[in-house]
This record gives sequence, C-alpha cells and structure tokens, in this order.
Amino acid sequence: MSDDSAMAAGEALGRLNGIALFEGLPESDIHAFERQCHWHRYGADAVVFDKETTQLEVYFVVEGAVRVLSYSSYARDGREVTLANFISGDYFGELAAIDNRPRSAKVVASEPTLLASIEGGGFMAFMEKHPHVAIRVLRRFASIIRTLDIRVTELSTLSDQQRIYTELLHMAKPDPKRGGAWTIPEMPKHKDLSSWTGATTEVVAQTIGELARDGLIERRHMAMVIRDLPRLQLMARASR
Repeated sequence: MSDDSAMAAGEALGRLNGIALFEGLPESDIHAFERQCHWHRYGADAVVFDKETTQLEVYFVVEGAVRVLSYSSYARDGREVTLANFISGDYFGELAAIDNRPRSAKVVASEPTLLASIEGGGFMAFMEKHPHVAIRVLRRFASIIRTLDIRVTELSTLSDQQRIYTELLHMAKPDPKRGGAWTIPEMPKHKDLSSWTGATTEVVAQTIGELARDGLIERRHMAMVIRDLPRLQLMARASR
C-alpha cells in the first residue's frame, strides 16, 4: 500500500537532484518543480498504478525501484511479463501525460520505494519551458521502442528455453577478476526470470538446472558465472 506523504517544502528540496532527466538544470528550476510534486512511499510489491487506469501523473524514483508489467499476449494463464525495471534516478508514466490516454502497463514497487509525482499538465508545461528536457524524453522513447522491438521478436520467435538463455546473456558482464570470463553479479530469482521471459517458474528452474549440470553455468554465492559463453550464445540462436 502507498503512504502518500505531504512533505514539507524544505524537506522535499534537493530530492530530485539525482533524477537524470534534470541533469544540468539550475537548482532553482528543479526546486520549483519539486514544490509541485506529491510524494508517495510504497512497500515491496505494492501497485503504483494498474493498466488501463486514467490518472496522468508522471513519477520519479527517488529511492528504491519499480517494475513495469504487462500481460503476456501468448499465454492463456494471464502471466505478467516484465517490460522494464526503473531504479533510483529514473522516471516513468510520461506516455499517458503526453497522449492523455489510459495507462498501457501496470507498475509495482520492487522494494520499499519513495516516488515523487507531478500532474501530467505540469510535466508538459515543464517540457515546454525546457525544450532540451523534451528532447531527452524523445530520446528515451526511441530507446524504449528499439528495446521493445527486440523483446517482441524474442517473445514471438524463440522458445521458452531460448528466451531464458537470451536473458542470461543480456545480464552477463565481463568479470574484471577473471580475464575472458563472464558473470551475472546478482542472479535474479526464478520468479523474476519467469516474469522477464514469459516462461513458467518450473521451466526456468528446469532450464537453469540443465545449464548447471551441463557445466555451462556455475553459481557462486549470489553471482552466476557463465563458463561457456560461446555455447550459450549458440543455444540462444539455435532453431527449435
């Protein structure tokens, strides 16, 4: 549940300095924007807003993180698929503010989270006053569209196992301590992988288990080491 808090003006000032959208703006402009904001605290798994709701606020993640969810278009059981994750410094909800249409997705808090929100009209007026902020929003739209194009292709053309392999590859980073090695620093829970890939948690557990038994991956504490990156890449591309 949310705890909508009416912060004192002095307490709110400076809360939005870490939001990337406002980088380079005069502090006086950011503080004026903050005075128009409402402040909300959410516990883990609390719903910020649901799909098809008609409120038009734009939200800024001051502390914590949120997940953007939609229903799987190919599964009959109504499983939710994660479209994006936003952390401290990010913002979301601007689409409804711009086109005045209902929400296209559901947003839930991933952990205890503090959000600031502003009415859609206030956000639009701010972009009109600061065109370079509007350009940043447009560039993010372009990035989201490109990412969703890839996700739609993966969901429609890859098997459950291939989508899991692909998601592991997306998360993998070069290990600075081991030359040529790749690792996932914090391996997500099976339910999170299920949400991101559209596969059931049972399929996720089975697939991760098979990769471990075949020696392609190895769990080390909270991390997951990919021991054979080329083979995993080949399996992700292989026709099934």
